[in-house]
Amino acid sequence: MSDTIVIKIGGRASQHLSQEFLEQVEAWQAQEKSLVIVHGGGYAINQLMEAAQIPVKKIDGLRVTDQESLKLVQQALIEIVGKTIHASLTQAGLPSQQLVDQLPDLVEAQFLDQSKYGYVGHVSQIHEQVLAPLLEQGVIPLIPSLGYQDGQTLLNINADYLATGLAVALQAEKLILMTDVPGVKENGQVLSRLKIGEIPEKIEQGIITGGMVPKLKSAAQTVRAGVKQVLIGDNLTSGSLIEA
Repeated sequence: MSDTIVIKIGGRASQHLSQEFLEQVEAWQAQEKSLVIVHGGGYAINQLMEAAQIPVKKIDGLRVTDQESLKLVQQALIEIVGKTIHASLTQAGLPSQQLVDQLPDLVEAQFLDQSKYGYVGHVSQIHEQVLAPLLEQGVIPLIPSLGYQDGQTLLNINADYLATGLAVALQAEKLILMTDVPGVKENGQVLSRLKIGEIPEKIEQGIITGGMVPKLKSAAQTVRAGVKQVLIGDNLTSGSLIEA
């Protein structure tokens, strides 16, 4: 769908949508763009885990998730972050709907490596037709970074990877990965453009580290699959443009 924009919200933006964000979403809706929002909730998850005295552990930028942690991840994503985003959009007059009951039908996932990461999954298939009725009505689906194996086993999915899967399945015109930093940095400077062929070397050299690694792997995968524009930044219009 060449008129579809997939937005992944993470970091501070998942706690508070700026006026600039809301105005841009409104402008895109006025242009009859279909919008899909995927959200993580790292900050809210960390708070719940801290309160429960469960240590946070990450490997390769991915959250290691046991069954106890998974309950807190689900609670943070749906009850805290999803509801906050929904309330902000509603207050701005932008129709949206949290996808909870529909999630097993929408996001098919498999364990990434259960012995290493626990209940962490990768997207095996997106059934994008589940979103069609909402998009046709101009409603913004709000999708937490979760998926289901065989429609039953809940898995935590990195939000960047889920947004990638959705952008590819919908053949979106653009994927925006919002984060707390203004883009991909090298020597303290934001790279306005980055070719996907340069990414492996920059990861190997330690220029790209931490949570930016899954973001850029996602971006490269998305571009290879035919989504023309992938933007990484702290807003909807500027940052690092990832291209072929």
